[in-house]
Amino acid sequence: MSAGLRVYLTLVAVLAVVLLSLYLPPQFESLWVHYLAWAIVCLLSETFWLPTVSGGGTASMASTANLAAVMLWGPEAAIWIVASSTLVANVLVQRKPWVRAVFNASQSVLTMWAAGEIMVLLGYPRAGFAIHPPAVPLQMLRLIPTFLGLVLVYMLVNRALVAVAVSWSSERPYLKVLREDWFFEARIMDDAALFLLAPLVVISYTAIGYIGLMLFYAPLRIIYESGRRYAELRSTQNMLIYSERMAAKGEMAAEIGHELRNQLVAISGRAQMLIRDTERQQFANVDRHAQIILEQSHRMEMMSKGLMDFSRAELKVERVDVNALILRSVEFVRPQNRFNGIEWDLQLSPGVPELRADPGQLQQVLINLFMNAADAMAEVAGRRRVIRVSSHASERPRRIRVTVSDSGSGIPPAQITRVFEPHFTTKAEGHGFGLSTSYRIVTNHGGQIEAESPPGQGASFHVTLPLDGPGSWN
Repeated sequence: MSAGLRVYLTLVAVLAVVLLSLYLPPQFESLWVHYLAWAIVCLLSETFWLPTVSGGGTASMASTANLAAVMLWGPEAAIWIVASSTLVANVLVQRKPWVRAVFNASQSVLTMWAAGEIMVLLGYPRAGFAIHPPAVPLQMLRLIPTFLGLVLVYMLVNRALVAVAVSWSSERPYLKVLREDWFFEARIMDDAALFLLAPLVVISYTAIGYIGLMLFYAPLRIIYESGRRYAELRSTQNMLIYSERMAAKGEMAAEIGHELRNQLVAISGRAQMLIRDTERQQFANVDRHAQIILEQSHRMEMMSKGLMDFSRAELKVERVDVNALILRSVEFVRPQNRFNGIEWDLQLSPGVPELRADPGQLQQVLINLFMNAADAMAEVAGRRRVIRVSSHASERPRRIRVTVSDSGSGIPPAQITRVFEPHFTTKAEGHGFGLSTSYRIVTNHGGQIEAESPPGQGASFHVTLPLDGPGSWN
């Protein structure tokens, strides 16, 4: 743990203790049973928790109960209710270390304080609706802007405080943590559903008491199961993409090893010639020997870098020059035996802008398409074998399109609609995961991949990617 993170955690804990000492629950002697009951309600809501997509934090279903608590009992009681339930849940349910448990309880105090004060500032009764219920239902409608302000402050303060700890502990950029762990479409939709349940909980409780709370167990459970399935799906997809990459890497390993050996033989031979010419005081061919050694070393470096990029498991979004990535991928596969005798026709538009993407995963898509094209043409004799790769960009919409075509026999119309299905393959030794994995990678980047095969003209695959990258709302 860094010194900066220790200072931050200590500061948050100290501020929480100060607020707890200044804000004591009103009418504690007569209402302590209700405060305890709501702490248990919030604790039960904390049991519906999931790790965030990156694994750096957790997200629970407690926001509904927390918001309902501050609306019913006011900010003074709510900070005590939520702090105690969060601490107990973190230690006994989620089994987190004491440092994280204390931090989560402390940041919940700051979050509830900020949200509650905004709520009161916007006209909400400070003691809450449990003590001062609205005289007529119309008063509830007038408090809609107040509720929206409460939700906005709750969400922003909570996310901002937690993201600092996650960012510093995992050494990930702060904005990246916010974007990947909380501010993505599925998480925002779940949050919206939980937030909108809070006023219904308040109305139900004020109408029929604690029995009304039981009506919300089912929807909370449904939202929890939906979030759990989404997290499991993302994890399974990432593992499948990684497994497919490792399978393709193993398939290429023998050919790449053979090519690297040939380059080492060339380097060793030229080095011996350099030594021999130097001993004979003959320097006419020194430049030529050195140039060949340099070229072979550069080719080995390109292949090694390609293997490392191709093997990377985690999603690493960065600025990518698509044309440069295509050229590197072509140089990576060109020495392999399956590409012997194949011509490359590269039609890369100049001035194609960079996009935000994971270069390793996009390289996997390109290599899958190249290998499929080479295999398709290997089955056709007596025909010129050409792989055409083109790229171009469009400003409206802001997208880049890459097309990989071959001069093989094409894909039958009955099969072209199934090429992206898992396990579907027309190869005798194929496993059927190459194109399905490519499809998942492209869609995870917010793009599309389509297959086209006019009769007698080979097959073409069109990959369209947004310039703004994965997670973009454009």
